[in-house]
Amino acid sequence: MTRKQVESLEGYLRVRSGQLKLREVAASRVVKGPKQGVTLGSYYRTVTQARNNLRESLVTLLIGLWLGAIRLEDAKRLFDLVGLGARELPEGEEERLAQVLDALLDRMVV
Repeated sequence: MTRKQVESLEGYLRVRSGQLKLREVAASRVVKGPKQGVTLGSYYRTVTQARNNLRESLVTLLIGLWLGAIRLEDAKRLFDLVGLGARELPEGEEERLAQVLDALLDRMVV
């Protein structure tokens, strides 16, 4: 996923939870150049691309599990580690978490 897709998806999740209105999120999106914000259509297209990329990633993970290229226990460990992530991570430990995730991913992939 691109950075813009991640940011758009974060905004979309805030819209779904009722924290913001769709127009507010789209208007707050900064694009390069003198223009501020994006049209609702452009914003929603980026959100749709992000959601499709997430879906495809999950399908890829499922195929890896089905083929036996990824062990279910390793995938569970990865999800548990990421689930703790930012919520329980002491300040300044982001780099360490990234290193642990990278090592686990290297070990997981056959």
